[in-house]
Amino acid sequence: MAEVKGAQASPQENAKLKHSETGVTTRDDALDSGAPMLPGQASEPVGPEDALGSGDKRGDYSQLIGDRQFSASVANPDHDPADPASPRTILVHQNPLVAQRGDDKGVKGGTHPLSDEAKPSK
Repeated sequence: MAEVKGAQASPQENAKLKHSETGVTTRDDALDSGAPMLPGQASEPVGPEDALGSGDKRGDYSQLIGDRQFSASVANPDHDPADPASPRTILVHQNPLVAQRGDDKGVKGGTHPLSDEAKPSK
């Protein structure tokens, strides 16, 4: 695999980052988007967070998302199989999920099922 020069921050560049005071950051990860991160635990699973996923995220992705609109189709918790007009799926608007900030210990950020966000209307 060819190495891409400049794809990762050097140790000197990492030392200049002010988004984390203690704990683990993903600055050596080539997939790191550069979002400011809350400190994490060394036992946290590796890999990127899902900025548009359900659940607390250590990163602040609000500037990366910008004003674009994101939605995903999930199973309708109110689906009535006896009613042919009852939709099987609904859209979940994902932009508000970016604001779910925090550290869900031992879980990678934003990886709860998106169906958790589909609220029954009853």
